[in-house]
Amino acid sequence: SVSGETMGELVFAVDCSGSIGEDELKQFAGEITAVWQDQCPTSVHVIYFDHEVCHYDKFERGDDEPSIKPHGGGGTAFSPVFEYMSKNDIDPVACIFLTDLYCNDFGTEPQCPVLWVSTDTHQEEQTVPFGEVVKMHDQR
Repeated sequence: SVSGETMGELVFAVDCSGSIGEDELKQFAGEITAVWQDQCPTSVHVIYFDHEVCHYDKFERGDDEPSIKPHGGGGTAFSPVFEYMSKNDIDPVACIFLTDLYCNDFGTEPQCPVLWVSTDTHQEEQTVPFGEVVKMHDQR
């Protein structure tokens, strides 16, 4: 903004489990790019996960815009993302999960707000133990 305020650090947790297809991954990449361009966070941590953290990238202002390269393909667990953040002193203003929410291992609620961006349009109401769920609309 003109006043010089910035958003701070964000974490994007990208679900790369077997239930996520190429179309969803393209949507996830588009969402991260849009936030990078529109909200100008000071940095973006991208944590790729399935049942464990498979890869990590960090993008800071001045870097090229984030490029998303999926890693993983197994089952799904959300708790390893929070464990990774804690072990690596990642303290974002928010953690955004890009997922289909096909998981029961949510882990312990972190100190930061959590947004679950779900690709699953079949369930009317998705229940999570913490955070807020929003539906990602299919861009096809």
